[in-house]
Amino acid sequence: MKKTAGRSKPGRILVVEDNADSRDLLSKLLAMSGYEVVSAPDGESGFEAALKQVPDLIITDINMPRMDGLELLRKVRVERTLSGTAVLVVTAFGGEAARVAMEAGADAATAKPFDFDGFIDTVNTLIFTRQKVSGRQVGQHDKFAERA
Repeated sequence: MKKTAGRSKPGRILVVEDNADSRDLLSKLLAMSGYEVVSAPDGESGFEAALKQVPDLIITDINMPRMDGLELLRKVRVERTLSGTAVLVVTAFGGEAARVAMEAGADAATAKPFDFDGFIDTVNTLIFTRQKVSGRQVGQHDKFAERA
């Protein structure tokens, strides 16, 4: 699990991607956009990371070893401390995979490769919406997780 600095925008993002180059690039771009970013190489370690430090948003690939992105999504939706976390699924498998992800409970899905500006707009919207709905702000996730 790798942590990337950056904190001018409110929001903690967990990037779960098995391809190291894609994971590092996405993490760096999100950090450059002001987010605190934590990353994991597969769904299993991503789920563990999310339980340790509840993110505002999980961005996950679908096809990964140990636990795929859809199983991660299902586990997030039933885990009480994570059920309110936004999930954005990214996939190289096009519209059908995105539809399956949305049916499984993803808040949004996008195909790879994607336009980074549009992607950041989606990230901003998902984080803002989740924080507004939950009434939580940055720093309150840790307190919430401690009470759970």
